[in-house]
Amino acid sequence: MTGYREFFVGKRTGTYGDTLAAVGLTKMLRALQGGDGSLVTVTEQSSRFCVELAEPIELNAERISILQREPLYSFIVTKPGENAPDGIVPYDYVANKAIADAYREERKRKKGGEEREELPNVSPRFYVYQKVNVLQGISARNKLLEEIVYAKPEELAQAVIAKLEALANGQLTSEAATKFNPKVAAVQVFNPSVGKGINRLKADGATRGPLPSSFVDWFEEWLRFIGSDVVLSGNSIGDDIKMNVVVPAKASYRHLNELEEHKFSYVRTSRKADILAVFDLVLFLVSKVDVSTDAFWSFRMQVGETPRDIFSAVQTAYFKSLGSAKPISNIASIGLPHWFKVRDEADIARWETLIKEHRDVLFLLDEDKTEEAELLHLYRDFLSGDDWLSFLRFLGSYGCWSMKRREAKKPMRSFVKNHLEELFTLSQPRLPVVDIINNSGFQNIAKAIRQATVSEQYVKAKGRQIFEVKYGLFQEIKRKAKFREELLTVISDFISQFNYENARREEQLREAPGRRRKRVSMQDLQEFAELMDRFPSQKETEAIAMLLIAFASCKDGKGTDADTDTEDQEVDLAYTSEEEEI
Repeated sequence: MTGYREFFVGKRTGTYGDTLAAVGLTKMLRALQGGDGSLVTVTEQSSRFCVELAEPIELNAERISILQREPLYSFIVTKPGENAPDGIVPYDYVANKAIADAYREERKRKKGGEEREELPNVSPRFYVYQKVNVLQGISARNKLLEEIVYAKPEELAQAVIAKLEALANGQLTSEAATKFNPKVAAVQVFNPSVGKGINRLKADGATRGPLPSSFVDWFEEWLRFIGSDVVLSGNSIGDDIKMNVVVPAKASYRHLNELEEHKFSYVRTSRKADILAVFDLVLFLVSKVDVSTDAFWSFRMQVGETPRDIFSAVQTAYFKSLGSAKPISNIASIGLPHWFKVRDEADIARWETLIKEHRDVLFLLDEDKTEEAELLHLYRDFLSGDDWLSFLRFLGSYGCWSMKRREAKKPMRSFVKNHLEELFTLSQPRLPVVDIINNSGFQNIAKAIRQATVSEQYVKAKGRQIFEVKYGLFQEIKRKAKFREELLTVISDFISQFNYENARREEQLREAPGRRRKRVSMQDLQEFAELMDRFPSQKETEAIAMLLIAFASCKDGKGTDADTDTEDQEVDLAYTSEEEEI
């Protein structure tokens, strides 16, 4: 009998339904190959996924019998008294819902100041199954599992072998005719392409209902059900639901198996949900594995890899509440970052530090407010598409926003200067960012802007203000960002005022002790002007302006407490590292 080593799942629908099928196939082949120690890898290609085994596998009825005893996904009991097929251990949705409800009540009691009692943990999969249940996907899963368990063994074996051979030959599973051919309902939560609202190219009579069940191949849906227990997660966005699926770029079954029990951050806004899902995956990849096969390296992300080399993206489907139903309204994909490759354990720590810092900064943004929603939108564009200009625009806009937050004495968090420098230096973006931030004229002007804004704003709050706080400076730089001559005028005027205030302060103090600021020299201004001459395009001029705001509004990071996140503490760090008592 011929052995097969590679199997292919086409990107037929262009949605996460294809990814679920590829992940499900990976898990199925590992089970058929014998489980522990079996190396199975799934790789994303341009128009399909390739699932590759370390050794060729012979498909026979004896192997397939494993799948009848254990179909590889859970039978979900949603009603008291409901029973799973014989020999199948069910997932008790009812019991987990009771625990989740008890947790909700306990949180209310805690807010009221009452003592909280210990409760058993809710299964990580419960909240996923809860959303699948709302989207009416559990019944189809359970029904197919029953069909598989109670099928005639020889018919099931023949059917599975035929379907797997079709995938090994690069064909669609629907092209393999089988005697065992159960009907499966078309469910949009597992295959978004079958959602309501699909019409013919010319609307000459297409119904408003879902695609017919004949469009759905039972084996492909089986693979999707298996894959959904591994890489499907979701968030409630008000009354709407957003489902996420992790897309493997080149991932082993070990990656996928460990991901199955991973708990993703739970947020109730769409943009933030996308960003935090990506952050969670990166932190998952830079964490240590429980059992390492290499005594010298115990991280999931290997030397020479970036997060996008393992998981390429998070695919999403947004189900909009229309009262009695939740049809699909949007399909999207958010890429994982590949800022820099891992060279050693220090790079693993850098990835972790950067992602945690960015997560902490973004977490306080309120997506219901227009300005903050736009900040999240800019960051998501940067994260997904490596759009570094979007990141610079985000940094500039965030600097303006944080200045207003400080003045209003509202909580905010700042980026750390040396972490930004590391990110730009290691990632080497297409924009000339590294050359800009290493220019001494740029550095001294950014430092002066920080002293005139963030630092003086802090000492004003403490009743120790000496110099004028330049409240509108960030906004003015941002407004003139695309116009070289106008931007130079804004910077020159600021330096003139800054140096005048410093000279007046020196005149007042003479030889007496007191707080002083270092003036910006003509050489600094000349180097800055030469920098702008080197990068004359509009995008480059904008990049310089946004970087000025970014480095003027971030905190120094020298002697910082990693847990510092309050407004006063952050700005105090900027003050103590920039100002001197003479």
